[in-house]
Amino acid sequence: MSEKTTTVTPNSSTQSRRAFWRIGRGRSGGSLGCAGIARRAIALGHPVLVADGDINNPMLSRLYPATSKYGVERPTSATLETSKVWLADILAQALQREASVIIDMGGGDRVSEELAEESNLGEFLSHSGLQPTYGYFTGPERDDFEHVHRIWNSGVFKGGQSVLILNAGLVRTHNSAVDPFAWLRKDSRYQEMASQGVKIIDMPALTCMKHIEGAGLTVFDAIDGKACSNGQPLNLLWVHMAKEWYNKLIIALESEGGKKWLP
Repeated sequence: MSEKTTTVTPNSSTQSRRAFWRIGRGRSGGSLGCAGIARRAIALGHPVLVADGDINNPMLSRLYPATSKYGVERPTSATLETSKVWLADILAQALQREASVIIDMGGGDRVSEELAEESNLGEFLSHSGLQPTYGYFTGPERDDFEHVHRIWNSGVFKGGQSVLILNAGLVRTHNSAVDPFAWLRKDSRYQEMASQGVKIIDMPALTCMKHIEGAGLTVFDAIDGKACSNGQPLNLLWVHMAKEWYNKLIIALESEGGKKWLP
């Protein structure tokens, strides 16, 4: 298998602007997935803003700080009113820059749900020229899926493309011969989501993540060949595995028509 990252061909002239909204519990891999989606958009030359509204996990804002081309200021608190003002400002910036936007409000989704219900979010985004994509992130634990299914079933996030992202990286014991989501694929709620047009994405596991993070790096630092926090190069096997992980993620997204609904 090649160590090269996925090759993408810029085609921004035909790309509609999208608002990708992350939904799911904390530690469901949402921020990591959003970061991968942002990296893809930037590689394609698509104008995009990465909006990190996660007060507890500033991963996206570390990768794309407000001072960078793609970053924006984070909200000062997680209250509904502050979040509304922040979101309105983010959308104004996206309109001004004619850019798509990736929005990570963090885990728990209480504020996201209230905001979506109060503002009729899908209609608001569409009227702002941003077609919404709702990314529901879940691990193999039943509670994780029940959380995102309840939100999807409530109908507060409507008017766009819904995507269910199955994060294999949350499996406690990795075994490539076992599908950790086998039980879920047989669940009637999962099947209902699929029958109603929800795209199903298998997000691969990166089993060397602890080694990369232990070296003071993110997976994207590893892909870019950055040195460890001690100044030494990262183990080449971890670099290769990080590249393979990213390639598989992009292939999984695009095989389900991601070119149409991703930023």
